[in-house]
Amino acid sequence: MITRPDTGPHGTARLWAASALSSASTWVMQISLFIQVLRDSSPAALAAVELIGTVPALAFMMVAGALADRFDVRRLAVGSMVAQAVCVLGMALFLDHGIWITAAFYGLQGLGNTLWPPARQQWLYGVVAPESRPAANARLGSVSGTMTVVGASLGGALAGWSPAGAMAVACALQVLAAVPLLAQARRPMPYAEPGASTREPLRKELTAGLRVLRDLPLARSVVWIGIAWGCIGGAYDVLLAAYATGRLGGGGAVLGALYVTDGIAVIIGTVLAARIAVRRHLAAYTAAYVFQGLAWAAFFLAGHPAPALVLLGLMRLAGGVIIALDTTVLLATVPAAVRGRVSSLHMTTYGAMARVSLALFGVLLTVCDIRTIGVCTGAASVVLGALWWLRRDREAQRAYPAAVTAHQPVTAAATA
Repeated sequence: MITRPDTGPHGTARLWAASALSSASTWVMQISLFIQVLRDSSPAALAAVELIGTVPALAFMMVAGALADRFDVRRLAVGSMVAQAVCVLGMALFLDHGIWITAAFYGLQGLGNTLWPPARQQWLYGVVAPESRPAANARLGSVSGTMTVVGASLGGALAGWSPAGAMAVACALQVLAAVPLLAQARRPMPYAEPGASTREPLRKELTAGLRVLRDLPLARSVVWIGIAWGCIGGAYDVLLAAYATGRLGGGGAVLGALYVTDGIAVIIGTVLAARIAVRRHLAAYTAAYVFQGLAWAAFFLAGHPAPALVLLGLMRLAGGVIIALDTTVLLATVPAAVRGRVSSLHMTTYGAMARVSLALFGVLLTVCDIRTIGVCTGAASVVLGALWWLRRDREAQRAYPAAVTAHQPVTAAATA
């Protein structure tokens, strides 16, 4: 691409703006979809729609990571936004003609979205100095939380008027998300680190992320706790929607309020995480998983919207800390040549287990009380956090502060 010099924080601002608009679009779309499905069907049907709508993304996610390491991430990011806008438009047109057609478009939208996270991460690291990357990752979490509030509020209001109309708004937001990316695409990436010196066949590149993790215990531990949390939290949206419309006796307004609380709490959590000293990142990461589980279990013991909002807020505050630190901890020791693949591997394994979890919870919801399921998943999060801390690699823990702020070399393991 033709590039020209760029100065100041405009590069990150444009990436954050694109993230904000895309995230808002996703939330408006999901709230509308959830409300529409729950009006006509059961929570188990919603779980099925989520499962059908996200399987294509899981199948393609590792390929997306390899593409982000191999090709111009600016073109991939813009293409992702355009593809998602087309799919959300399809959801708007067919929302009233059966949930399964809508689920198919939902799956295609997720397929287009797989290119965005690894491309954005490589693009972000190309315009941000290494010592500023933890704060940049935290701010991305704040942007996501802000748009959760805006998107959930807007989605809840529009879904009450017209779910199809809400989908049209989501489509417009997705189109707007491409605008700041097009403006930034002509700018250089001054901190982009060199990739591998030789280009391997795509099939071999797909497994490079797995191979490099053998020598990176810290990154490997983040991947495994992501897998474990995927087993527990994969049905988060379904459990939240079912509890809001069931035990709490609410509808779109209560569900929207819960998502607004979710977003505000995530913002606060990411802001707090940005203030945590690098040497305390790993301890904070562990504590957040434990606190998240305690608050999630308590949420399902509340029988009224007011205490439920408070407990969900505490749970998502801890989640905001995890969101802010997760990418930094994952990529601290990962060579630049495989960042996209390792990021996608983390998302793929988490997403795969989340889909298995979704299928399992879809069955459990037909035979078990939702309160029992929620309390058990919260307790499991507490156990996970404790296990992650006990099994941490102490040598990697000591090297972590220096690794976060240093340029990452391309090692032989990255291309072996």
